[in-house]
Amino acid sequence: MNNRIQKSIFSFLILITFAFSNCKSTNKEPVITKITAEKYKNLTQNLSKKTIVHYWFSFCEPCIKEIPDLEKIVKENKLDVIHISADKSDSKMQDNLAKVMKKIKMKDCYIVDYDNLYPNGTDSMFIQKDFAYKVGWKEFGSPYYLLLDKNGKTIIASNELTKIKEKL
Repeated sequence: MNNRIQKSIFSFLILITFAFSNCKSTNKEPVITKITAEKYKNLTQNLSKKTIVHYWFSFCEPCIKEIPDLEKIVKENKLDVIHISADKSDSKMQDNLAKVMKKIKMKDCYIVDYDNLYPNGTDSMFIQKDFAYKVGWKEFGSPYYLLLDKNGKTIIASNELTKIKEKL
């Protein structure tokens, strides 16, 4: 009887350890969600407060370098942030995005839905430009920032984070 209790306790502890180890690894994995121009427009129409849209891609060194400053600005001004990557979805670029996000501790990011942007395929690789124009931005860059009011109206758009900060 004592041996059966020990085995039960041992099995229970293994089960609990396994369950918690899975929870930990799941929480550390970044969440990447595909976004279309239509989803972007819907997302930015119903904001609860001022929001910075951060448009970037994972191979852009200046984009990555500015993320700590961006996070500081977001926290200090109690803003929301929407990260959108122009990496090609469903590719090695998306895998790189996940690695970069994990490294910089970015929890979630949208990625331009390549198949939606180019439903008939394309030889062009101007994801940044094509998505930017499709959502109505007059400019774009790497990185590119938009400060939106709670109604989704652009207060300022710039390639320079310092200009966004000055407007706050």
